[in-house]
Amino acid sequence: MARRVAVVGAGMTRFVRRAQETGKELAWEASREALASCELPLDRIDAVCLTSAPDAFDGVHMKGEYLSDGAGAFGRPFIRTYVGGGSGVFTAIQAYYTVASGMADVVLAVAEEKMSSTQPHPQGAFLTIFDNILERPLGPNLLWIFALEMNRYMTLHGIDKRDIAAVAVKNKRNAADHPAALLGQADITIEDVLASEILAWPVQRLDVSPISDGAVAIVVASEEAAKQITSDPVWIQGVGWNLDTAYWTNRDLVFPEYVANAARMAYGMAGVTEPRKQIQVAEPYDPFDYKELHHLEGLLLFDKGKAPEAARDGVLDRKGDLPSCPSGGLLGVGNPIAAAGLMKIAELFWQLRGEAGARQVPGTPERGVAQAWGDLMQVGTVVVMGREGGPPTTATQLETPPAATPATSLSDAEFRSATGAVEDEIGARYAWDAGVAIGLFLDGLREGKILGRECRVCHRVLVPPRMFCERDFRGTDAWVQAENTGIVQTFSICNVRWDMQPLDEPELPAVIAIDGSDGGFLHTLGEVEPDKVTIGMKVEAVWKPVGERTGSILDIAYFRPRIDG
Repeated sequence: MARRVAVVGAGMTRFVRRAQETGKELAWEASREALASCELPLDRIDAVCLTSAPDAFDGVHMKGEYLSDGAGAFGRPFIRTYVGGGSGVFTAIQAYYTVASGMADVVLAVAEEKMSSTQPHPQGAFLTIFDNILERPLGPNLLWIFALEMNRYMTLHGIDKRDIAAVAVKNKRNAADHPAALLGQADITIEDVLASEILAWPVQRLDVSPISDGAVAIVVASEEAAKQITSDPVWIQGVGWNLDTAYWTNRDLVFPEYVANAARMAYGMAGVTEPRKQIQVAEPYDPFDYKELHHLEGLLLFDKGKAPEAARDGVLDRKGDLPSCPSGGLLGVGNPIAAAGLMKIAELFWQLRGEAGARQVPGTPERGVAQAWGDLMQVGTVVVMGREGGPPTTATQLETPPAATPATSLSDAEFRSATGAVEDEIGARYAWDAGVAIGLFLDGLREGKILGRECRVCHRVLVPPRMFCERDFRGTDAWVQAENTGIVQTFSICNVRWDMQPLDEPELPAVIAIDGSDGGFLHTLGEVEPDKVTIGMKVEAVWKPVGERTGSILDIAYFRPRIDG
């Protein structure tokens, strides 16, 4: 039987943009604060679990090893976990299992992110998450996928954008009370959000969390060790994680099933049978305002499409019936990817101990849930934490982090001219194998055909094709020619490039569900005015001339509205 496990300490740096501190220094500052919060010397730590998001942010391929000494891992068992944006919560899960298994009594879990090193914009690192054969040739923008998902969510549920904007307002106001926050703003209004620049419709600038640098650390201990360290442990009651298929264009983006699956796993462990009644505070992942709502529904705290009403009616406010992101979340505190997820675990620790200072939710919350999400709308990680019946024993309200560590916020010019600043460009080039299925798919595009693979067990025609069915985990059975037509499942109107510079003409990315298949892919629309595009619009492929086709996704120049409508 697994041992009971508790969080006994936590610390974090300030979240700032273009911090001059190195990733090692940020990890050390957060680790030092976490150890100090429970008066624990480093020699009491048996193992270290660390996470950081894409190595491409730093250009350091062995980033786990690079950060290890700053995280206190010298001479200790050490592991780096990585599941994209879900990593911050997942490193807490890793620490939980390291202790629950009996491999260690006390573990330091550390999450660090330094996004500012990627020039001219951190989104340059994110471009590498797109499929290297079928999507990157389109010149994708990371904002595309969020805008596509947000449009699908809003349209199918008939959601008013004002109700989504209410989340950004709530979180930025909450962050005004957080000593480590980047963008707390006590006087922001819904009108401010709705008046902000449209980046990729329906995503506006104030719908988006700010890029930043920072680190968070927590101390996790077995029951016996926890009771020696503190009289006020917060127990990890349940953990869950889930991974959906990487073919994100093959599923309906309106609901995050991978979050729901992870939540069911965590709730089952924690004995939570009625989440809405048994959870008193939530810290869902909120890189965009709509994602908090999307994830609250994935966490089974609201019915599908109903979380926006809760935002509108104040249910999610700090003093509401179900406080959501009382910390200020990513939208207000900042979004150093991996560190942002572990911040949510730390916030629950402080809230459940009654130590959140001005951020403290009313009453004596007994249980909370933290969640993070990552990769191409694919990963769900969930942790349930609780006090198990006892009210907070803290005599006075503390402001946490107990002492927000100093941090240097620099302008772009200051960052580039700082003493010792080094600029470099990695000159690597790549030549990718397309593989059997995609190779023949590209051959088909050269011939003006869209090919798929049939699975005769689940009765699907897979586009893009693969030689195996991920659902049945068996080889697919036959090639099928799908139609050159399809339906717009969702779309965006993008006004900026990946580096946030304005475009001369807007781009129209869309997910096209291909007729004659059970899938589809990302492409762009043409021969249509942006304000004429709708979800459900019938479209057809426009092919390049035969002599200009090279066996690429770009052999389809774009999709246009079907002439036969």
